[in-house]
Amino acid sequence: MDSASQPLLDALDHFCTQADGDPEFARDFYAASTPAEMVALAVDAGILIDADDFRALLRSGSTEHWEVRGEDSDNPIVHLQRVFRV
Repeated sequence: MDSASQPLLDALDHFCTQADGDPEFARDFYAASTPAEMVALAVDAGILIDADDFRALLRSGSTEHWEVRGEDSDNPIVHLQRVFRV
């Protein structure tokens, strides 16, 4: 990703960190099953990111540190990949 995309990558990292560390947020995060629900959750959390941004970041390969740990059922990137069908 280019440096212009760094703020979006940081936003995604913050979003995943919330899902990984806040049980109440994680409940809502893992309950989201459509791109629209996930974008709404992100916006409610103060993260301005749209579905196309999510897809681009998930396809970029820049999220690998989230993929190498945990189980599929509690890995935020794996859940996002399922929701956005990436």
